[in-house]
Amino acid sequence: MGILPNKLIKDLIDKGAVTLKEQGYSIRSSEYALLTWKQFQEFCNKKGYETYLPSHKDEFITELGKCTPPLRQSTIDRKAGSMKMLDLLATKGTWGKGMLNPLQELLPEFNSFLDAQEEYLIKTGYSECTRETMRNYISVVMRYFQNAGITKLEELNSSHVSAYLLTLRGHAKSTVRCELSRLRKFLSYLYLLGYTSENLAPHVPEYRLGQAQSIIKIWESEEINAVLETVNRASPKGKRDYAFITIAAELGVRSKDICNLKLSDIDWELCSISFVQSKTGKPNTLPLSEKVGSAIIDYLHIRPQTKCEYLFVSLNPPYGKMKSIHSAFHRYVARSGVKVPIHAHHGLHSLRATVATKLLSADVSPDIIFSFLGHSDRESLGHYIRLDIENLRECALSFEDGDLL
Repeated sequence: MGILPNKLIKDLIDKGAVTLKEQGYSIRSSEYALLTWKQFQEFCNKKGYETYLPSHKDEFITELGKCTPPLRQSTIDRKAGSMKMLDLLATKGTWGKGMLNPLQELLPEFNSFLDAQEEYLIKTGYSECTRETMRNYISVVMRYFQNAGITKLEELNSSHVSAYLLTLRGHAKSTVRCELSRLRKFLSYLYLLGYTSENLAPHVPEYRLGQAQSIIKIWESEEINAVLETVNRASPKGKRDYAFITIAAELGVRSKDICNLKLSDIDWELCSISFVQSKTGKPNTLPLSEKVGSAIIDYLHIRPQTKCEYLFVSLNPPYGKMKSIHSAFHRYVARSGVKVPIHAHHGLHSLRATVATKLLSADVSPDIIFSFLGHSDRESLGHYIRLDIENLRECALSFEDGDLL
C-alpha cells in the first residue's frame, strides 16, 4: 500500500475504513475509529481544510481538550490514538504493530549490555521467563537513564540512581520492593560484566514491608462468576477471554504459561493439560475439568485458521501467539463492579493465589497443592499459607519438624 498522493481527507478516511477491515479490527474498535475520523472530517470542513496535514490532526486533538462538558482524558487519549492511525496512513501508507506506540531505541552499548546479561543468565541457569522479565525491566530503566542524558553506562552514579528511585513514589509497597530488588540486580550485573567501574547496587536501599504488606485479592466464587458474566461470549474475543480466565481461575496456571499453552498440550482422551512451566522449566500436568474443557472447546470453534501452534492467538491477522492477557482481565474486573481493596493486587496471578488458598481451606494436603501448582520448592507455598489466615495454625502443624514453612 503506497502513500496517498493527494491526501484528501475524505479519501484518506475511506482508505482507513478499508485498512481497518484488512487488519481484522473488531466491529467495536472499527466503529470507534470511524466515528473519531468523522468528527475530524467535520472539524476540517468547518475550518475549510480539504487535504490532510499533520497540523490539522494536532489542532483537532487540542480542540477536543476544550469541549464542554469536558471529555475525560482517557477519551481524548483514545481519540488521539485513532488519529495517529490516520496520520500514519497518510504519511507512511499504513499502520501496524509497533507503529502506533514505538519504543525508543536503546543506544548500542545499552543493547550490548542486555546481550551480555542474557548470556550470563543462561550460563547461571535462569529460566527463559525470568530472563525475559529481567530484560524488559532493565530496558525500561535504561530508557529512563538514556532520556536523562546518559550516553555511556560508565557515566552512571549514585545521583542518577537516586533520581530514578523518586519515580517509584506512589506505587504499592510490594511493587516498590520488587522494583528495588530488580534495580539492585541490574546495577550488580553492570559492575560484574565490566560496564561500570563502581558497584552502584549498595546505593539502592533495602525496603521492608513490615506488617503493612500489600494485599493480594482472594476471590470468592461469586466474585469470579461476576467477572466471567461481564465477558461477551457471543463474540470471538469473549469466547477466547472466557477460556483463559477459566483456566486461571480453575487451575491456577500462571499467565505466562497460559500464553505458552499449545494445542498439542491438551489430551482430550485423558482429560488433561500438560505443559512445561516457564518459570521453573519443569513439566506439570493438570486435570481438564468439564468447565475448563467446555470453555476451551467453545473458543476452538471460532479460533482463527492459522498455522500458529499456540492455543490462544490474536484475533487480528496474522493471528500470532498472544503475548499478554493481563489487561483484558483487568477490564473485565472493572466492568464487573466487584469491590477490590485499595492497593490490592487483583491481576490474573491473584487467581492462582485464590486457588491455593481455597485448597488449603479445604484441608487439601500441602504436598498435593505443591504438586498441583507446580512449585519448584516447598518454601514457595509459604506465601499462600500466610494468606490462609483461618487455617494458618492447622497448616503449619501439618508439616513435620524440618519441613515447617
